[in-house]
Amino acid sequence: MNKEVMDGIREALNKEENIVLVTLTHTDGSTPRKAGTNMIVYPDASIIGTIGGGAFEFQAIKKAREVYETKQSVYWKCDLEDLGMACGGKGSVLIEYI
Repeated sequence: MNKEVMDGIREALNKEENIVLVTLTHTDGSTPRKAGTNMIVYPDASIIGTIGGGAFEFQAIKKAREVYETKQSVYWKCDLEDLGMACGGKGSVLIEYI
């Protein structure tokens, strides 16, 4: 976890605000980032950090906003080729309501 994301989590906890933490838990093949990479998504869809950008990150942000509504963490598996990404790998993401 990078310092920027850690600082964002610490700040949210200090302010008693809810956040959604998105963590790339598994990758297979060519992907923009590797497992362990994470980002925070806020209710307005702003982010701290990145899980690789592009359509993959866009869909993860979209799912994170749904997690804000349900307050239920989800695990999402994605084939990046299905999203039209040239790298063509696969990624699994844990999207946690904190």
